[in-house]
Amino acid sequence: MLKAIQNDSTGLPAVVCVRPMLMLTGFLGAGKTTLLRIILDELTRRGRLCDVILNDRENADIDRETLRDHTDSVAALTGSCVCCEGIDELYDMILKLSKSENHALIVELNGTADPLPLQEGFTLLEKKFLLHPRWQVCVVDARHFGQRDQFKALETLQLETASHYYLSHMEDLSEDEEYDLVLKVASVNAHASRVSALILADYLVLAISKNKRQRLAMGDLAPQLYGGKVAEWNKSAQMHGRHYLAHEFTGCNIVFPEAVEESQVLSWMEKLPESVIRAKALITLSSEPDIRYLYERVGMKVSPRPIPVRSVSQAPCSGIFVGADLDPNVILQHTREALNPNCYFAK
Repeated sequence: MLKAIQNDSTGLPAVVCVRPMLMLTGFLGAGKTTLLRIILDELTRRGRLCDVILNDRENADIDRETLRDHTDSVAALTGSCVCCEGIDELYDMILKLSKSENHALIVELNGTADPLPLQEGFTLLEKKFLLHPRWQVCVVDARHFGQRDQFKALETLQLETASHYYLSHMEDLSEDEEYDLVLKVASVNAHASRVSALILADYLVLAISKNKRQRLAMGDLAPQLYGGKVAEWNKSAQMHGRHYLAHEFTGCNIVFPEAVEESQVLSWMEKLPESVIRAKALITLSSEPDIRYLYERVGMKVSPRPIPVRSVSQAPCSGIFVGADLDPNVILQHTREALNPNCYFAK
């Protein structure tokens, strides 16, 4: 994929490349990052490279660490509601990545994001971002879909705008249960197509091969072109009836300054308060100081097998905790008692 170039001798505008974009949505813990890893590996096998933007409410660097073995281009957007106050920062990232040599862009939204303002913004700014085709894939958690209590409407909203959906955590479902789940998804969005990671990789490769280079002056890509009126438009457009649910969640980020005993970790995760809907922890075990592990919990279920993270980075070991009625001090106290008394809130 050629970089954008300027022909100084002819005065022609810069040549920039149109790229496909995949936006991953889905509720907390649905399996978006797991799907992302598989897609990146499949694209690498096909000789295609992706830029990735990760959005997380508390610390996107944790997921970025787990992707270092899968791609060299990962930008993290932390601590912003990407569908509201973080939307301009996301647009900045996309414009900067428009000069990338990589073949496609994948954006993973945090599990509480409302995708509608972003879809509207991408459409309005289509000529600036040069992203085509654009697909939204909603990751549907087979274990919990439709069982989100007061946040069921937010989960539904994340699916309604999707062009495709991916079913995760299917291991324990019978054929009849899978069929029923597919019907439930269709009742929310009858136009979305079910896909696998392999199919998504094939779609991206096909789109890359079809896209043609288009000429556009690089000055037209200046970030200020979407400021002002567009920012005001987004604020008004996003305020549909269910958008407030995306703001009902809070979170905290706790740093683990020292390695911990493996036997302590699962017990600590299991005994976190029920108000923690989603927890992820990047941890160094005292028995394996050269490797870090990603431990995860969705609802009250702890993943039995942590993910090894072998990359070397300055990012500290830490945990993120997201829920609707969190008391960060209770979580910190529990963490200090279970893991290490020197744990502290990230600044």
